[in-house]
Amino acid sequence: MVRGAHRFKICQYSYGNVGTDVNADGFIRSSTFRVGGFDWAILYYPHGYGDDSEGFISVFVEFMSKYDGATALVDLRLINQVTGEPKSWCSFFREDEDPIRFKSGSFEEATWGKERFIRREALEDSVYVRDNCLVIECVITVLGELRVSETKALCEVHVPPPNALQHFGKMLEDTSTTDVTFKVEQETFAAHRAVLAARSSVFQKQLSEPMKKKTSHITINRMEPKVFKALLHFIYTDSLPKMDDLDRDENNAVLQSLLAAADQYDLERLKLMCARILCTDLDVENVAGVLWLADKYNCQKLKEACVDFMDSSNRIDVVVASQGYQLLKRSSPCPLTDAWEKRSRARISFR
Repeated sequence: MVRGAHRFKICQYSYGNVGTDVNADGFIRSSTFRVGGFDWAILYYPHGYGDDSEGFISVFVEFMSKYDGATALVDLRLINQVTGEPKSWCSFFREDEDPIRFKSGSFEEATWGKERFIRREALEDSVYVRDNCLVIECVITVLGELRVSETKALCEVHVPPPNALQHFGKMLEDTSTTDVTFKVEQETFAAHRAVLAARSSVFQKQLSEPMKKKTSHITINRMEPKVFKALLHFIYTDSLPKMDDLDRDENNAVLQSLLAAADQYDLERLKLMCARILCTDLDVENVAGVLWLADKYNCQKLKEACVDFMDSSNRIDVVVASQGYQLLKRSSPCPLTDAWEKRSRARISFR
């Protein structure tokens, strides 16, 4: 079986079915997501589906693959936006139950869910609606067909999972074979020029054979030691280090600096990893700085996430008034600040 999850964020929840996002039949469909080789979507009816659902919202999962069928278990949940934890609201998720058989074709065969999912008044001022947004999570387990082979292998050789990155990580800890050192402020880091050159085109040029005698000891300017340490950790392990000792603001600051360092050393995967985490940790104080960072280092998806955050539920007025925005405006003006301020003033005038 294959299990996957998708979260569907409903913005402007209080407006119900007013707006272009609502289908003529009174529902909003999420983007398509793929689980078990099949396409799925979430259907949200802000004013219910059917005559018996007045005062309720209705939620269904829809099988979107054409000319096909799938057997699956489904769990429809609401996300507590205070704790971030999901709560099951409509479930068909026990492996010992007969699963649902989805087929393309009619609405009844292609969907499963609940017409009376939850009363709208029960959502008002609840932990499930924040900033006029509601988040629905759908967890799907697709079950494959049981197949029994008549033959049996004579022997089975167990092959352990790949562990090359573990060995590279140990190389970073062992300084006996290093051949280049970096001084970052008052700290020194030892590394292997072959590993650095293989991972970064910038290091490859800097540590090439003609430059070997000049690059045994390198000073790194304008970078904190903890940021350079995280950069080396990624180069050797292809992953981010644990930063449990940092609080939320410190962790966010390190990620922003690490994204800039990733761009400097041509480490695109690290750059995208930092951008993905920053997308999930935006608030009114840091979004302006992250937007400036995304614009400077050409992170389009991160830029879009910042703009969506600022625009969602009229947050832009709060962002423009925040200390972080004002500091950014004075120190490093973002190309988008004027446009956002105009939009903010226009909204205030409209009110």
